[in-house]
Amino acid sequence: MTRRNPSSHAAAGITVSAIADAALAVIRAEGVDGLTMRAVAERLHVRAPTLYHHVRNKSELLDLVARNAFDQFTADTAEYENLQTVDEWIALTRSGSLELRAFYAGHPGLAGLIQSKADPDRDQGEGSRAELIRAQIDALVRLGVPEPAARHLFEVTARWSLAAVVAEPADDLFTEGLDLFLYGVRARLGDLLS
Repeated sequence: MTRRNPSSHAAAGITVSAIADAALAVIRAEGVDGLTMRAVAERLHVRAPTLYHHVRNKSELLDLVARNAFDQFTADTAEYENLQTVDEWIALTRSGSLELRAFYAGHPGLAGLIQSKADPDRDQGEGSRAELIRAQIDALVRLGVPEPAARHLFEVTARWSLAAVVAEPADDLFTEGLDLFLYGVRARLGDLLS
């Protein structure tokens, strides 16, 4: 099967954003295990073969979801661009972690999917996930954290948060664990900036 060129995608009425939104709707209703090409096609009101012109298989669909799952967090991206202190970075990271936990709770299995696709260079790609990661790392660099240390600190923070979400602790345990973790992050940032 040959794939259409990108200009014909718009003519078919399906966009990457629409596919990602439909896939997230399926995950919200059925969990990651219920995500199929057919279910996404049904949400888009097209036949499954039409979807294959845009996404080759379920693996590519999962990659698309992982890249574009964070469109609703664009406000956080802008806020990271305006940070001026470590305390602001900690506060925004805390509130963002709580929002992400709620988002993942509404999308069963998505946190595990995102965790499985986490690689150190995921800020280099396209999509809302890469934009949010770049904003968080860039904010640390603007605060004076050397770029390799900022990347490492982001990676540790992101992986801790995802692992905690996947573990599904009670709300109070998650919040207390997050606060203790961020207390340590603040101390590490203090060491890096002193």
